[in-house]
Amino acid sequence: ASGYLDCFEDFVGSGITKGILYRRGFAKAMTNILVDIGNSALKWSSLENMEKPRAYLHDSKTQLSSVLVSDLSRLPFEEAWACSVAQQPLAAQFEELVNCKGGKVHWLRAEEKFEGPLTMINEYDSPSRLGADRWFAALGAASQYFGNSIVLVQFGTATTVDEINFERDRYVFLGGRIAPGIDVMFKSLQERIPALNVSSGELVDFPKNTEDAVTTGIIECQIGLIKNAIEKLKKKSDHAPVIVVLTGGGIESYEALHQCAVDHMPRAHINTNLVLKGLALEAQNKR
Repeated sequence: ASGYLDCFEDFVGSGITKGILYRRGFAKAMTNILVDIGNSALKWSSLENMEKPRAYLHDSKTQLSSVLVSDLSRLPFEEAWACSVAQQPLAAQFEELVNCKGGKVHWLRAEEKFEGPLTMINEYDSPSRLGADRWFAALGAASQYFGNSIVLVQFGTATTVDEINFERDRYVFLGGRIAPGIDVMFKSLQERIPALNVSSGELVDFPKNTEDAVTTGIIECQIGLIKNAIEKLKKKSDHAPVIVVLTGGGIESYEALHQCAVDHMPRAHINTNLVLKGLALEAQNKR
């Protein structure tokens, strides 16, 4: 009679136990959501509006953001199309939250081949072992920059540099490189060489202090990795121009990295929403 449905969620061992009310009238406005669970954060958007995603840093390596849990508990949706490269407890908590609402999570993974508005072949030795974020970012990039061969760079906990070749009427995911991300490099130096007393500096041509030396060294490591991938793909790509697409939270967090990328790679495109766009292609294929 009250017009409300009480749904009590209890994430065992998570430290979050909340009573949440859902209004039945929301059912008329049901939507579907796209979800990318990374090592540091969860990003989501509605399937109908991918241009305004929301991102939430995890409370810990095994605990979703309590703000995220509160926000999603009030959102009317039936299905979530999701991928995860994070630790299993995070994915399990998200699935429990969706199930509590009477919804369903479709976990999407890398496959041998995608066929839809475009075709992409996965040449990874074991296609299912390719990180889902890399695969769906590749699909998203191909859909946004169709007709170009792509060096796709994701700046996160790790930096991944993937090469996607356009061969006449289809894409081929050739493979890629994984290296420590910028934060991981900084923290490694802080932990292993405490005497450096590392803090962030500036990117300069001739560093004359420790802060600038460390910052310049780390960022140029990242740029060198990308330049090498560009040269490799140019030798492979006979039929299409090669472009660079940069994505991931790191490109927004580090102004020096952003500026270095622009200076050294004039054809670079910055697009921070590619995983969700790739998920949308798969979700539309499977619906």
